[in-house]
Amino acid sequence: MARSASRAASRWLPSYAWWPPDDEYGLTAVLSPYHVTTEPGATFETTIRGFAGAGAPLFEHSTDVYRFGDEVAVEFDRLDVPGPPGPNGGGYIIPTIPVRGQEKRVERDDLQVLPGVMSSPEIETELVLLNPIDIPVEVRITVSSASGMVVEGDWFTVDPWTAWRSPLSDALPRVRRMLAEDGGVGSAAVYSSHKVLPYFGLRGRGMPLSCMDHAAPIFT
Repeated sequence: MARSASRAASRWLPSYAWWPPDDEYGLTAVLSPYHVTTEPGATFETTIRGFAGAGAPLFEHSTDVYRFGDEVAVEFDRLDVPGPPGPNGGGYIIPTIPVRGQEKRVERDDLQVLPGVMSSPEIETELVLLNPIDIPVEVRITVSSASGMVVEGDWFTVDPWTAWRSPLSDALPRVRRMLAEDGGVGSAAVYSSHKVLPYFGLRGRGMPLSCMDHAAPIFT
């Protein structure tokens, strides 16, 4: 069961995830330490914390100890956790594991890329833009086709500590027609006044959302 979270200091490094509405999505965190050690005898314990509109986490859950190369799946339906802060979800979830630091410098945090989006009568991309800070963020979405065509959306606001959700063709009404000549496949870019956390998934017609992934930040 999840427990009230502590603010204990930790050198563990986080990985972020969206906190979705529990009546629409079955959320499972799959945790693997492949990237954090080269020692085959190493063991790990992962802690998952949920935040929503406050400096202190609302819940905390720790896994059992597991070995290097193993995977642990944490099903949130099995945990006693509160719901997200808004009807579209919001807040954010942080799984943390001990990681050897690797220095990366972000070239720009106002542009993030969503590779391989789709918009067709059979398969549609669903976008989730998470604002995990306490100020509104202005966002604009553009989509490019393989043939070089571009559709640009208008600027809109994502409120503090909330998640904005939309099918791609609702956010950009002309995108399906533009991508039709390229098999419905293109790439998207998310511009923002402050860094947001973009996610995208694919939904077949009449099917549940699947294959959620996150955006690629622009590193140098």
